[in-house]
Amino acid sequence: MEILLIGMFPALIVVRVCRNIFSHKKLSVWTGAPMLFMPVKASAERRLGFQTITIVRSTYFITRDFDINVAEWGRGSRILKLVGAYMLFLWACSCCSHVHAYADGGLLPSKRRLQFNPFELLIYRLLGIKLFIWTYGADVRTRSATQALGEPNCCSECTSIGSACICSADEGSQNYSRLARSATAIFSMGDMVEYTPGSRNDLFFWPIDLCKELGQRYRPVYPAKDGLKRLRVVHAPNHREFKGTRFLEAAISELQSEGVPIDLIMVEKVPNLEALAIYRTADIIFDQCMIGFHGYFALEAMALGKPVICFIRDPRRYLLSPDECPILNIHKDQLKDRLNCFATDERSELYGIGVRSRAYIEKYFSVDAFASRLEAAYKDLGITA
Repeated sequence: MEILLIGMFPALIVVRVCRNIFSHKKLSVWTGAPMLFMPVKASAERRLGFQTITIVRSTYFITRDFDINVAEWGRGSRILKLVGAYMLFLWACSCCSHVHAYADGGLLPSKRRLQFNPFELLIYRLLGIKLFIWTYGADVRTRSATQALGEPNCCSECTSIGSACICSADEGSQNYSRLARSATAIFSMGDMVEYTPGSRNDLFFWPIDLCKELGQRYRPVYPAKDGLKRLRVVHAPNHREFKGTRFLEAAISELQSEGVPIDLIMVEKVPNLEALAIYRTADIIFDQCMIGFHGYFALEAMALGKPVICFIRDPRRYLLSPDECPILNIHKDQLKDRLNCFATDERSELYGIGVRSRAYIEKYFSVDAFASRLEAAYKDLGITA
């Protein structure tokens, strides 16, 4: 990597010349971890008049819906992947006006786990490229700050200390300090605001493309009004300890042993389209009962018209329009009792909750709604297309 870095400095002179030539362009690069919502956010920015492109170094099973995947350039060759990343970095630096990335990295790999490459930050500063940092959770969560939030939290039962999140308070602080010095803005939300001092927290940046596939991808399927069948609870954990999966399994197992008509359907390690098909069959969706904030999964479920159970630690601070948000805020100790009610006496209420859930997403988490919030932030920052 050192050889690549040394060889890049002459190339950066060419990049500087190219930037002068293409200074009228407003190309926006979205990069970093291959998150499901990245292309949706890029499409919102496109509606504001920007040319956008999504670039990732690799993908995983959930989605491959990105414009460029460096891993496809160098299949089986680590060197080709590395060279490809630096080539794309040079190209982006020659013509982009701003870059969007996450707190744990952008276009270039880093030697430090879950930390942004300092060289990449330096070049953005030297070239005057605006950098916008977004958070997704693991990239900013440190163990000491998380435990200070009280029980339960995503560290309570974590078995992946030092790997699932940045974890180290020192490393997290150092990385965030570097980002704060380099970034035009850092955007945060939900429980992530606990780790990002000075961030802007009003964008709520997990939009849902309700028009995808002519509106069919998120076509709402509300819970049945009659409730004659067994209550079908669907849960899709990407990290069981973070989500409190064992508490859900225990609650449902006990209810089943008591004769309550309820079933649990787990969705793990399947592509997004397959997962959505299973979500549509749910009467109720369980997101998590540990972290204290909902995930993108919860918003997708709400878009499908499903009631969502999720522990929200601080609704007034963490939720967008909390008084309108229909998420069922249930503590892990209340799970069994509340599920019992939904399976029996309160079954008929699920339809109305599902309808309100879809309406909430349409109003606040559509691509247009997010584009409006992004436009307001850009106006404040003096960013124009």
